Amino acid sequence: MPPDCIYPQEKPANLITIPCCTDCNGAFSQLDQKMRNFFAIIAGDKSGELGKKAQYEILRSQKLSSDFLSYTKEHPSLIDDQGKRRLVFYFDKDELSRWLVRVVKGLSFHRNKTRISDSSVYEVEILSQFMPQPSNTFPLEDGLEFRPHFVYGVVVGEAYDFWVLIFYDHLMFSVTVKPSAEQRTPNNLMQPTRCTRG
Repeated sequence: MPPDCIYPQEKPANLITIPCCTDCNGAFSQLDQKMRNFFAIIAGDKSGELGKKAQYEILRSQKLSSDFLSYTKEHPSLIDDQGKRRLVFYFDKDELSRWLVRVVKGLSFHRNKTRISDSSVYEVEILSQFMPQPSNTFPLEDGLEFRPHFVYGVVVGEAYDFWVLIFYDHLMFSVTVKPSAEQRTPNNLMQPTRCTRG
């Protein structure tokens, strides 16, 4: 976690793995590939061989090409040198949120050995206004071993946990995990339910 398709063929030796049933894992396989392709293409040269692989996969399939182009729309105010509106890639928020929340659930289980409660509330943001630091150091506690393909960090608070996810040193997202109203109790952190099955 995140899915190993976001890494090049020579993958890091210590990828994060978590228990998951075959049906659940298979249900996300197409979305995993889709997000990898979108992230790698948007990241350009920073995604290296994966960007080329993603371009090849999308260009050779009319369905994937049409799908990718359907996310590209004219920006309402950005103008290029010829006076035309710039084309900008817009993620489907529901699709992106579903995928990123799954990644956070996996990383949280890896850290805490318990599942996040099913009644928790998630807020996903695209942090397009921020660019990852170019140095090899990053002010987050985890995830540097997977750079430049993936970096993550979490700030654990009493009211919520705030996750930052960075892909290909280019795309930054945040996922805020809040306990539901039923879970909130004074002086109590969010209590995840223990994982009882894969």
